[in-house]
Formats: sequence, C-alpha cells, structure tokens
Amino acid sequence: MLVGIILASWLIIIWIYFLWSRRRYYKIAWQLRGPIGLPFIGLGLQMMNPQTFLNYMAGLSHKYKAPFISWMGTKCFLYVNDPQTVEQIFNSSHCTNKGDFYRFMSSAIGDGLFTSSSPRWQKHRRLINPAFSRQILCNFLPIFNAESEVLLDKLQMEGVQNGKSLEIYQILKKIVLEAACQTTMGKKMNFQHDGSMAIFEAYNGVTEVCVKRMLSPWLYPEFIYRWSRLFDRQQKVVGVLIGFVEQLLQPAVSVVGVDDWDANMPLEQHHYQKQHEQQQQHQLGTKSKSIFIEQVRDHVERGQQMSWQDVRDEANVIIAATFETTSTALYFTILCLAMHPDYQDKVHDELRAELPQSGDITMDQLERLTYTEMAINESMRLFAPVPMVLRRAGQDLQLRREDGNYVIPMGTQIGIDIYNMQRDVRVWGPLAETYNPEAHFGCNSATRHAFAFVPFTKGLRMCIGYRYALMLMKLLLAKIFRSYRISTDARLEHLLVKGNISLKLKEYPLCRVGRR
Repeated sequence: MLVGIILASWLIIIWIYFLWSRRRYYKIAWQLRGPIGLPFIGLGLQMMNPQTFLNYMAGLSHKYKAPFISWMGTKCFLYVNDPQTVEQIFNSSHCTNKGDFYRFMSSAIGDGLFTSSSPRWQKHRRLINPAFSRQILCNFLPIFNAESEVLLDKLQMEGVQNGKSLEIYQILKKIVLEAACQTTMGKKMNFQHDGSMAIFEAYNGVTEVCVKRMLSPWLYPEFIYRWSRLFDRQQKVVGVLIGFVEQLLQPAVSVVGVDDWDANMPLEQHHYQKQHEQQQQHQLGTKSKSIFIEQVRDHVERGQQMSWQDVRDEANVIIAATFETTSTALYFTILCLAMHPDYQDKVHDELRAELPQSGDITMDQLERLTYTEMAINESMRLFAPVPMVLRRAGQDLQLRREDGNYVIPMGTQIGIDIYNMQRDVRVWGPLAETYNPEAHFGCNSATRHAFAFVPFTKGLRMCIGYRYALMLMKLLLAKIFRSYRISTDARLEHLLVKGNISLKLKEYPLCRVGRR
C-alpha cells in the first residue's frame, strides 16, 4: 500500500513538472486559440489522411483566426496561412531550421539541404550554392534541349501516331529525373528506355511513408515506429534509393578525374587513388567548378568540412527535391493549360512570336517568354508544388497580429500552409480558385503582398534550385506547346489533391496530344 502511494505521488509530481515545463506553450495556446484535439495525439486522428488534411486545415482557418495554436502529438503547433505572418517567419533568423517532423525525412533519405538544421545547413548551403549559379545553369541548356527532344519524340510516338490518351505525369517524371541526374551527377540514365519504375515508386513511397508518420503522432517514438509496417515499407524503398544514389555517385567520380575505376573500391578511397595527380590539378588551377558532384568532390578533397557521407546525403536530397517539385509543377502547368485552351493558345502565340519554328532554345529566348512564365506562376499558385512547409522556432519569436503582439515560445513547430494561402479569396480576390494568369500575374493585376505567392518559399531559406526549376519548366513547356496542342476532359473543380511532401492528385487524368 505504501509503495503504491509513493509511486502514485511520484507520477503526480512528474506530471505536474511536465505541465509546468510547458506552461509557455499553454499560455500562447490560450492567446491564439485553435482546435485542441485529443490528449497526447492532438489533431492526429483528423489529419492522418493525406487526401483530406489540406481541406481540413482550410476549414480550420475559417473557423479560427489564423495564425492559431493547435497540437500534433505533444508538439505545440502554430498554423500560419496569411502573407504578413509568413513574411515574419521566412525572414526571421530564429526560424531557419525546419520543423522537428523533418527528422523523419532525414532518417529516410539523408540529412541534406532540404532537411538539415543550422549550423550544418548554413555550411552546406554556402558550399553548394555555386553549383546553382546563373553561369552554371546556362551550361545546362544543351542537356535541357536534348531531353526536351526525347519528350517530344515520346509525345509524337504514343500520343499522335498511336492516338493514345496519355498519363503525362509519368512521362514528365522520367524526363525531369533524367535531366536532374545529368545536371547534378553527370550521369545519363536513359530512363525512357529501361525498366526503371522501381526508382520512381521508391521516391513516391518514401514521401508517402514520411508524411504518414508526420500525421500519425503515435508513430513518433522511434521504438514504436520500428515495430510498425510503415517502417518495413520505409526500409524497402530506402534500400532502392541508396542503391540508385550509389550508382550515380560512382560513375560521376570516374567522369571527373579517376581513370582506372575499381567498382569494388569504397567511395571514400577514390580521392586517394591519384592524390598526386589531383594535387597537381589544384596547384595549376585547372580543376573546373561545374556541376554539383564535381564541386562537392572538390570540397571533400580539400577537407572543407564535408565527408563522403555528406555527399551521399546531399546527392540523395538534391535529386529527390529537384525531381519531385519540378515534375509536379511542370505537370500541373500542362494540365491547367490543357483544361483552359484559350490560355494555351495565348502561350502558343507568344512562342510563335519569340521562338523559331524548331531547334534549340537559348537563354535570351527563354527570358522573353513572359506570358509562359505567367502561366507557370498561375499553376503554381493554384497547385503549390510543396503545399506546406514546417519550421521550428529556435528562440522566442515576436509575432505581430492585427489584435496585438504575441511571443511564440522557443521550440514551437510552425506550419506554413502555402496551398491554402495561395487559394484564399481574402488574399487573391474572387477569382482565387480559378486559373487566370492575367488576373493574378498580368500587368494590370492587383498589387498583392510580396509573400502571398511563395511556391519556392522566400526569405533566408529560399529554395536553392528555384532558378533551375523555372528554367527547365519554361524550356520544356516552350518545346511542347510550340508544336503540340494538349487537351483533356478533366475539370479544375473536380481534381482531388493529396497533401504530400510535394502535391499529388488522387487520380491523374488522361490527356490527348495533337500536332498544331
């Protein structure tokens, strides 16, 4: 009896201490009131379905005044969907670190730029930045032009000659991943001609696994997660991706300076094989600084605080992020233009005026395609490639709202709902949920907050590859709509989206392709 009383007393004391240590979270939750949820799991049950949680959050944002506080598991969660608060978050030096939930991504695909925190993120960003400079991107144009011809051949063969309705997203993913492998790793993979579906299924699988875990608070503890079926699935898809990245890394190293390649040699030993020759190259200043793999290899050899494991992690994350977000944004632009033939004709008119009838496209020509860029921006407004991003308050954050100033405690998880903000009629007006490039991005469109449109985020941690993505999308769209007309029976209001790391559709409509 006495033992039971002592044990119960200790449990009560521990519980009181737990509540007391979190008193600042409860204070801000009282001030910025939102849905409370259930003990220990918060809104986990309501948000566990990726197909419905974006609509669920949109409903909450109308019921409660955003930004508001809610709970995911035991984590204090600040929901944000207004441009003024988004600007404060993205420009705050206290909010550069991704949310704690991104650790699920880093455990699966590696701790790269997309998932890492400071000071690691700052160091690696500084080292990798030159690989995405304008000068380097211009060197990618021959690759982009070549891959666009592969895409056109595919559309001509399957869509025009065979008269098939196509699921264009699958074709685009192969083209974009092929371009990503060549421009970052220096390796041509020929995805259009081999059975590489396992790689695409693995990328899709790993994002689904991570999002499912993010939305399931009972799977947050590692010791519970490792006994789940979700963990078994993660191990399978991660194994495929690790093998793929190793395949990319090995030939890439041989291309940039190792002539006698030993396939059985560990990656860490490559730079020792011809150390003397490489030192001579450094001394003579002849080593080029070009694509990602060459630059990070140079950093490893110079001992600039990068290991080969860092290279693996960054390669995996850069390939995944480039491929996922760019192919998603490109697909939704094509789909929107297919659903709105009048705007597609305006894109075609611009292409006829600014481009030759055939042949490669130059950087100067791309920069003149202003209406095409408007069409891309409008599709990314309606279908944000990354629908929600998470940040963590590294220190106490002063937050300004219309009704006063609030202190967001250190450790608060911050969810920025880009998808719903960019569709909000309070921000974008009565045509917010329609596709209308001229109304929202034309020269006569209303002036809106600078952070109302953030498909690649903004501020201190803006996406490193946004120029790369826009350049590739404009070129592929120009090549497609210069020669082809794409149509579909799908309608904008009937599309059902799924919240994932990158935006997905529940079902991908078929499209018809015809020559102009």
